[in-house]
Amino acid sequence: MRVLITGATGFVGSHLVTALAERGTEIRAIVRRTSRTEQLEAMGAELIEGGLEDHDALRSGVEGVDLVFHLAALTSARSEEEYFETNLGGTRRLLEAIREANEKPRRLIFLSSLAAVGPSSDGRPVTSTAPCRPITTYGRSKLAAEEACLAAESIIETVVLRPPAVYGPRDREILRFFRLAKMGVLPIPTGPGRSLQLVHVRDLAEAAVYAASTPEARGVYHIAEPRAYQWEEVAELFGRALARRVRILRVPGALITTAAMISETTARMMGGSTVFNREKARELLAPSWLCETDRMSEEIGFTPQISLAEGLAETAAWYRAEGWL
Repeated sequence: MRVLITGATGFVGSHLVTALAERGTEIRAIVRRTSRTEQLEAMGAELIEGGLEDHDALRSGVEGVDLVFHLAALTSARSEEEYFETNLGGTRRLLEAIREANEKPRRLIFLSSLAAVGPSSDGRPVTSTAPCRPITTYGRSKLAAEEACLAAESIIETVVLRPPAVYGPRDREILRFFRLAKMGVLPIPTGPGRSLQLVHVRDLAEAAVYAASTPEARGVYHIAEPRAYQWEEVAELFGRALARRVRILRVPGALITTAAMISETTARMMGGSTVFNREKARELLAPSWLCETDRMSEEIGFTPQISLAEGLAETAAWYRAEGWL
């Protein structure tokens, strides 16, 4: 079997590459000139230089493959236009390349996000058919890309995966929380208890492989550890992973929003973008991020195997071994 991966050198993509290579899959990847490709080269992957804006690269990439894993996306941007240009525009260009292919892939697995449907407002897990109410520009751009993929089902089978927060070895986003926890403190918002689900990156990669190989899989699936956690539990598990006591620092929502605004403004002044912005603050302050996972286990036959306690401990050990922590 031959597959194309966009975003193969990213955090999730690198773990998907490993999962596929272990199964003897032929891998083709679209990569930018500046990307680090050592892992892909070591696994004998075919590399096509380009990006989601490059029609020729996309056209070459999709020709003759069995499956397409579309992972490439912007998770931080300076404007709404940037989010939509990559997350929606890039997806549309990929679909156009599939339409034009002489030998079309049979299935597209699109990595979306729980941000596309938005948080749970009533404390109950959102379902794959729930009305979508994204609260961030990123979420709206991913929802628009989902809709584009699902509208193309006449030319390609489509599976959309919506994970919540993803963590694990090689992740730089959760690293900042580990560094705070190492200092003995972890800030969480004040107010009523907030619940969330997470998924280990290796479980997400395995779910993507299952979704690709299950003939009946179609539509939207939430991929997450079935258990929900309170922020206080998460803080305690960070402490266990680091073998130290972590004190919870409760921070007012207004202060979190102000800090995010400063981070966003500073990044903009320097000509860049930051993940910690006002929209990220909005996500942190949402009542809960919960999703049903029954459809995942019943229809694609996969249930995440890595608990948050096990996953955080493994991630902390990896950070230490690599000198990140």
